Amino acid sequence: MRRLFLSVIAIAFGFSMFSMSGSAQAQDAATEQAIKYRKSVMTAVRGNFGAMVGIMKGAGNKADLTTHADALVDLSKIASTVFPEGSDFGETTALPVIWEKPEEFAKSMKAFQDAAANLATVAQGGDMAAFGKAFGATGATCKGCHEDFREKKEKRGKK
Repeated sequence: MRRLFLSVIAIAFGFSMFSMSGSAQAQDAATEQAIKYRKSVMTAVRGNFGAMVGIMKGAGNKADLTTHADALVDLSKIASTVFPEGSDFGETTALPVIWEKPEEFAKSMKAFQDAAANLATVAQGGDMAAFGKAFGATGATCKGCHEDFREKKEKRGKK
């Protein structure tokens, strides 16, 4: 009887450990997917910035500036949502300060959103000098966030 009881306990323990392992793996997979999504959103931000640089240098159609600026407005809103709790480890360059000081991070994201909205407004006016200024201001919000909340390139092995 005692052996049967110990066998049942051992089997139950084994199932619970297997179950917990499965939960941990699911959590890791969800975190990995959140980080991949975040990287994709940031790649889209970079792509729209790059397209606008190209247009300002004479490539592409100036009328497309509004499309890219409008896309940046939408992406700036999405960007503030792609840092969920628990996505601070794994293949990411996001610094822990994002989750340690969420108010500061939120202010940085709000500055990006405001600058992107201004950029979109200026783009509609067609004044390239004004657009250049607004573009620089928007880029400065990105730079500020990267300086405070992203791992430095030297630490990532890139020089």
